[in-house]
Amino acid sequence: MRIVIATLHVRPSAQAVALAAGCLAAALPEDLRRQARLVDLFPEMPLDTMADAILAQEPELVAMPVYVWNRTILLPLAARLRERRPQLRLVAGGPEAGAAPEALLDEGGFDALVQGEGEESFRALVQALDNQDETPLPGVFRRSPRGPSTGAAALLPDVDSLTSPWLSGVLVPPAEGGVLWEVARGCPFACDFCFDSRGSNRIRPLPWPRLEAELELFVRSRVAQIWILDSTFNYPPERGKKLLRLLAAKAPHIHFHLEAKAEYLDRESAKLLGAISCSVQVGLQSAHPRVLKNIHRAADPEDFKSKIHLLAAEGVTYGLDLIYGLPGDSLAGFGASLDYALDLRPNHLDIFPLAVLPGTVLHRERERLGLQCGAEPPYEIIASPSFSGQDLQRARLLAAAADIFYNRGRAVGFFTPLCRGAGMSALGLLEEFLHWLQTEKRFDEAQLLATEQWQPRAIRDLHMEFTPHLLNKVGRSHLLPAARDLIRYHYHYAEALLGPETLPVESEQLRGRDLWTTPWRLNPAVRLVRFRYEIIDLLQVEEMDLEQFTNLFRPVGSAALFIRRGSEVYCESLEEDFAKLLHGSDGSHSPREIFAGSINRREGEEFVEFAVTEGILLPPAE
Repeated sequence: MRIVIATLHVRPSAQAVALAAGCLAAALPEDLRRQARLVDLFPEMPLDTMADAILAQEPELVAMPVYVWNRTILLPLAARLRERRPQLRLVAGGPEAGAAPEALLDEGGFDALVQGEGEESFRALVQALDNQDETPLPGVFRRSPRGPSTGAAALLPDVDSLTSPWLSGVLVPPAEGGVLWEVARGCPFACDFCFDSRGSNRIRPLPWPRLEAELELFVRSRVAQIWILDSTFNYPPERGKKLLRLLAAKAPHIHFHLEAKAEYLDRESAKLLGAISCSVQVGLQSAHPRVLKNIHRAADPEDFKSKIHLLAAEGVTYGLDLIYGLPGDSLAGFGASLDYALDLRPNHLDIFPLAVLPGTVLHRERERLGLQCGAEPPYEIIASPSFSGQDLQRARLLAAAADIFYNRGRAVGFFTPLCRGAGMSALGLLEEFLHWLQTEKRFDEAQLLATEQWQPRAIRDLHMEFTPHLLNKVGRSHLLPAARDLIRYHYHYAEALLGPETLPVESEQLRGRDLWTTPWRLNPAVRLVRFRYEIIDLLQVEEMDLEQFTNLFRPVGSAALFIRRGSEVYCESLEEDFAKLLHGSDGSHSPREIFAGSINRREGEEFVEFAVTEGILLPPAE
């Protein structure tokens, strides 16, 4: 039987890895596995293009994982496939198949749904279809002339017996790319809004020898990033520490993305995280214990803060999650949570509206709690007794303002100094920014909410324009030069970090060139930036606020160079003659012309030789 397992990804990225599809294919008997093909789809593709990609494989069966966010695309795709190949067997899985199977079966026109962890159920279904066997199967919801039928509830597969999609070759780790790496299944924390613990409220770690072998494969394949799929990698704490020691021992040069629970962080785990290249996402959701209690989460704001400070002390990159619209929360409560979260200086702050997902406790209790929510994906909260629809829209706009200003605007390093300089809370600054965007810049709500369309450079320009408005309004315009310098520094630092590496040049490559008369050009990977203050002084803003800095230092001006080497960004203050050389190196003027007698040739050639061997200057384009 020819099988296609199609995955609709969120977007093309290093995370667009068809892991669920790979697990299903790897679980098939070898003869069926050889006939299985994985097809990657993306939202920008027209339906017919998606259908063409699937049908080009001449499948007899098409399976697709269905999630909240992709259901509205995959159901029309299933209908299009049915229209073009009526005899095709269509199977759906994923969270939506488990939450409301009857509706999905009817809406999508699927022949069968696979519920829960699907490896064993999918394998049994494929074999049954191949043998035309209609016996009810555990975890499978099937269409038949007599109406929908199902077997027993889905069985949890024994993780020790699962075939690795990576080690079996179903999925191939991409060199310099990213992989999704599953290290455990299940979740012991029964949060009312979450689907993770449904079906398994205990941790089921994958076999350690498999994890070691997979990690060794990723290292041999020169993978650059790994997203570790484990809803709480640090529970129990010793399990997390064992994993971190493995990462440090076998893959110190790979960047890892992990999810942690703050309660189980300690000084030792923070040190282990600080010893590897990683970023850690921590679920805060709300800063209010009474709100968290409503969804069966416990939190102590002071303890949470102390655990985050452990990460910061070790130089760990960390992000936080917030949800607005939780039972018992309000617009004022969300604003206070926003203040609390940003005061912790996360490297990224993800803010979501509450989704009342079918199959969760909140969905079951929604009427009792007075939660009004959408009946279709994404099942977002519409109103609650403490959070009106109007207030939810305001929260939505504040979340967008935070995403634009803080996340996409590379503001992590200057946000707190700017708040303190303006004498405002984080919430107050974001409210002022939002008001300015709406009244002065005339952005409508649709433009503000489409945050993915906002580009860092355009936001940097808005930062530079908004800052004088802000500081003039509070009577602190004297802080403007320092504030703008700080914005420039953090923008260019982030862009250098995310941009191409500046590589040194072997001296042999310069043989035969006259350094003095060659028209060199500045390497596009290099960032050359002028500042009002001396850049070395500016870096001390981390230790003092803008008022202190402005009182202590004078705007003497400087030129700085930003380059990346490996994972490090170097920012150097330049001597005036060296800055003159770099500014003038446009590929058409030689150092002799740039300096025009202002320095002697020997001194000038020393500048040129250093810049060329460091990869800062390049030969003329051929």
